[in-house]
Amino acid sequence: MRKFVCAAYVFMLIALGGIAQGQDSASIDESVPDPVSVVDEGDQDIRNYILLGSDNAHATNIGRTDVMVIVSANLSAQTIAMLSLPRDLHVFVPGVGMSKINTAFAYGEADGMQSGFVLLKETVLYNLGLSIDGFARVNFAGFRDIIDSLGGIEIAVDCGIQDWRLISADLDPNDEANWEMFTLPIGIHELDGDTALWYLRSRRTSSDFDRGRRHQIVLRAILKRAQQAGLLPQLTQVWPQMIEVVETNISLDDLLPLIPIATSLSPERVATYRFEQNVDVRSSRAPDGGAVQVTVPAQVETLMIEFLTPPTSLQIGREQPRVWIGNASGINDLGDVAAERLRWEGFQVEIGETLAYQYESELVDLSGSAKNSSREIIQSLLRIDDEEVIVDPQSERRVDFRVTLGGGYYACTHNVIPPSESTPSA
Repeated sequence: MRKFVCAAYVFMLIALGGIAQGQDSASIDESVPDPVSVVDEGDQDIRNYILLGSDNAHATNIGRTDVMVIVSANLSAQTIAMLSLPRDLHVFVPGVGMSKINTAFAYGEADGMQSGFVLLKETVLYNLGLSIDGFARVNFAGFRDIIDSLGGIEIAVDCGIQDWRLISADLDPNDEANWEMFTLPIGIHELDGDTALWYLRSRRTSSDFDRGRRHQIVLRAILKRAQQAGLLPQLTQVWPQMIEVVETNISLDDLLPLIPIATSLSPERVATYRFEQNVDVRSSRAPDGGAVQVTVPAQVETLMIEFLTPPTSLQIGREQPRVWIGNASGINDLGDVAAERLRWEGFQVEIGETLAYQYESELVDLSGSAKNSSREIIQSLLRIDDEEVIVDPQSERRVDFRVTLGGGYYACTHNVIPPSESTPSA
């Protein structure tokens, strides 16, 4: 059991799949692009690892990596950054040609080619300018075992998800009668391995871009659960068992310097990045008719530079504004969901008591600044209108902002279709 636990935390691996959604344009130009300039890491001690998830239990899908998350550990700044790669990203695969990025590992495993990681590493370097130091890969079964061995994970769901799910994990997935429509609503949920895998793979009411966001939610939940259990100090003892669960070229010596960072890592020292549709990439069609995402070079270059910049110099984490949240919505867990959202943006959050019901939400700015970037971020994350903001400067204060969530508060600020209310839910 311990091998699954430590594998979960060290690599923060997730396994999922799916296709991107969105508007499709005309077929794309298949000419080979110029290589992207390598991102300058300066004098920072940075280790970049790519975490892969794939359903390689099926012979027809061996090596295809439908989950790709780059984790950048900055030993100099003692920070972590995560970047989710869209599985349909259309890139140049050296020695192969233009293809989706999730095929690079599989091509590398083919006869006559290099290893899967070597080709994937060259592909990422050529198209994104990032140098990858190592990889770790897990399949669906391994992912479920990892989560279950942790005793499950707790996540804050800010956008409800609805999709088909096997009624029981041991039923035949080829029998339609064994499926039901299932909903994971907004709130705080404890997920076992099977439900966590379902949550990560779902695409019916969202997109591949949103799944990248959920990948990172689960990684953070794994991180939090492992920190609470104090598991990382056991890494040396369980290493032989761990590498039976996870396929990797990362050595124990590579990981030991990361243990102090991971053990004490706080939310404001973790930055998360994703490709944004119609900003960093645009939807198109490959010559074979398949849906792909094409990079916007200038935007991707900026994204890669931000990704390798220590998060505390980019995010409001350097200010760490203090926020008090009271729940007057009449719905349990909404205060906890809002608090989790703010914490991962660098805010220090205190959850107050449940308040008497009111419909309107309210944000009180006790810092008193007429123009306040932190206030604007809170408004955006919690859907608070200008009319619901009160500026009340107080020189002596315990918190900088007071938020009251009303009955009209809706936690989801992402492009996710709200679930219907007529299906089984968690």
